[in-house]
Amino acid sequence: MENNSYPHGQNMYDLVKEVIDVTGPRLPGSEEEKQGAEIIANQIERELGVNAVTEKFKTPRHACISAIPWLGWGAFIAFCGFYLSPIASLVISAFLLLFALTHIFYYSHLLDPLFPKDDSQNVYAVLPPKSGKAKYNIILSAHMDSSWCWLHSYKNPNTMMIKTGLGVLSVVVLLIVSIVTIVLEASSSISFMGLSEVFNNFSNNSHTGKDIATIVMYCLPLLCLPGFYFLTQYLSYDKKIAAPGAMDNLSGIAASIDVIKHFKENEEEIAKDAKFIILGTGAEESGLIGAMAFVKAHKDDKELVNEDTYAINLDSFRDMEHFNVVKKDTLQFVPFDKELIELSKQAIDNCGVQSHIIENPVGGSDSTAFAKAGIKTITLNAQDPRPTDYYHTTNDGLDNLKIDTLEKSFEVVKELIRLIDNKYKEN
Repeated sequence: MENNSYPHGQNMYDLVKEVIDVTGPRLPGSEEEKQGAEIIANQIERELGVNAVTEKFKTPRHACISAIPWLGWGAFIAFCGFYLSPIASLVISAFLLLFALTHIFYYSHLLDPLFPKDDSQNVYAVLPPKSGKAKYNIILSAHMDSSWCWLHSYKNPNTMMIKTGLGVLSVVVLLIVSIVTIVLEASSSISFMGLSEVFNNFSNNSHTGKDIATIVMYCLPLLCLPGFYFLTQYLSYDKKIAAPGAMDNLSGIAASIDVIKHFKENEEEIAKDAKFIILGTGAEESGLIGAMAFVKAHKDDKELVNEDTYAINLDSFRDMEHFNVVKKDTLQFVPFDKELIELSKQAIDNCGVQSHIIENPVGGSDSTAFAKAGIKTITLNAQDPRPTDYYHTTNDGLDNLKIDTLEKSFEVVKELIRLIDNKYKEN
């Protein structure tokens, strides 16, 4: 049933529904992601009357967030290796931590060549300025793929961070214990095979401090097993329960289309010197691969990427009380454009909702790829930043969307573009 009180929100909802009804979840590099990209390209051409371009690229399978369960299983192997050779445990656990730091926390992609590759794609279209010469470019970007189901968030978001943190800490503990054990074995005669003698010393009440240290060192890894288990259960690879991605991030795709459509149909609202680029990225959930591929492909195209280009990344709109201006991806060590931060805050406030300036505490957004390329960028969302049971879970479906928030997101993005346009009108 249509909601006449929120015409743009309803249109955005319908665009989201059109994709999800056909594809369901769209995991990075999957056939469903490809199918979703085709539907979105058709939506862009139908709604905006321009040709949509599809650019293909390769994305590594399970090389980022989706590798976390494999880290858990790798930690179990390191645990078993500890009792055969602490050196083996040290090597395995050190590699796991290195991978986590470089690929899961910081999206470096250094080890991507080790992983099988799948095909993914970006979709973009350009709406030239009415005047024929652009004074500035607006890139409205949003990712088209959706996430695996984060089981800890789905079951109990309040304990999600605790379980995940315990898993990482357990790998660190195993690494430290492996190092200490190697040192002790090298400096004395203790060994795992000699534990029977140690226990005999205890039974004879003739144990020493070295005996106590031996038992502690060889028993400590047992305390890590729950943490390893939590890592293996971090997410599910089952497509049937993957996130449909209504909020994250078809809401951003729909907002991009509807806002540009509005300005196309109401060109008197802004100067005729604005060029719009609508961009749907693929494989964002694999570590921003799509945005990185787009920047790499177009970094030398001065018609799209120049000092007067503004990349507005729209990523998840649901929670009216959490309209956020994301000023930085903390773990990527990338701050976003200061001017856009202030203009975005002003836009949200002008639309009658409370603005929040936050840092993205984990992971990253497509704005990181733009910022690293020297493009002025900002990420906007309307999402509770705390762990919830609808972020990256099977609950992120059509029933989860709120049409009034979608309507407000349209207003906010439109107002932000108007504020940017004012700067060029003044000049």
